[in-house]
Amino acid sequence: MWRNLTPFDYMLNVLSTRLAITALLFYPSFGMTTEIKEEPYDIYYDRLYSDINDEDSFQDWVDETQDTISDSIHDYSSSIDHYMAKKDEELPITNRSYLRLKFKGRYTHRDYTDLDASVKLKLDLPHTEKNWKLVLDTDPDDFDRLEDKQRGISNNSDSSLSGAVGGVQLQGQQWGKWRTNLDLGLKIKLPLDPFARADLRRIDRLSHKWTSRIKQEIFYYDSKGPGALTSLNFYFATPDDPSTILKLSSSAQYLDTDDNWEFVQQAEIFDRINHDNLLQYSIGISADSTPNYSITNSWISLAWKHRLYSDWLYMIVTPELDFQDEFQYKVNPGIMLEFELFFTAEGGIDRLARKIPNPTN
Repeated sequence: MWRNLTPFDYMLNVLSTRLAITALLFYPSFGMTTEIKEEPYDIYYDRLYSDINDEDSFQDWVDETQDTISDSIHDYSSSIDHYMAKKDEELPITNRSYLRLKFKGRYTHRDYTDLDASVKLKLDLPHTEKNWKLVLDTDPDDFDRLEDKQRGISNNSDSSLSGAVGGVQLQGQQWGKWRTNLDLGLKIKLPLDPFARADLRRIDRLSHKWTSRIKQEIFYYDSKGPGALTSLNFYFATPDDPSTILKLSSSAQYLDTDDNWEFVQQAEIFDRINHDNLLQYSIGISADSTPNYSITNSWISLAWKHRLYSDWLYMIVTPELDFQDEFQYKVNPGIMLEFELFFTAEGGIDRLARKIPNPTN
């Protein structure tokens, strides 16, 4: 439905919807009969006092809803964890379960407006002998293009749960200086589509300011076959004050469904301005190996990531310039708007924080 709208119609619909919501939130008596008082001063005072109370009530309702959702996730995962693994003499362990909701809209001048929403639920089971987690992801990106993964613009146009995956994750196992993750599960569709994912990574401190990270990921879906992703990252920052971090990355992905290797080179700067704002500068280039090796896109972008409310509601605005082969490398300006809701009972999590990864021992 949204794909057929022009950018002007789309913005008009969004604007009219926001005006209607604003009227309902801040003027709940709009359209209703009210008693008329004799003195104008009393009318002004009563309305002002009512508006203040309405705003406070709405904020209280938002906070209570957030707490209820976060506590429910924590209590549910703790119940499973205690039933499966907790012994009577064991003390409670911090439970890092969370629910993340994302709403994203992206518009480019030479393409079309695209809307997407995704849900990721991770239930922590800290009392298990190994660190198992239960995972539900409505928008897995395993078979997305590598460029979309690296830029964070992966999109699932199917709004149903037919593309969702659910399973278990074994996290943080270590072999020497290598750490591993293993995922096993099923895609929520008929017929059943089992999948497996595994990754192996190593982090080394090269010098006082340089750190390297190597990661090898392999995944397999019964319906699509195998795929692999290799990445090498370098981080540059002052360990004592990593408010500004330079990240240089090289990555390659092979998908059996396309019989194609995709390559991405990217440079990023993360600049933490203050507690509520983070700027992320990015420049990169991508290429494909088939049918002939060629540059598919180059881009420049600037993402402004802002904490809208407390530690769970965030907004990201990303203006960008692309130079894609499908448009003869002509400039293609665009913008992406994201809202993220992050629910967890573990307080104090800073979703804007960026840091140098710790070396594996």
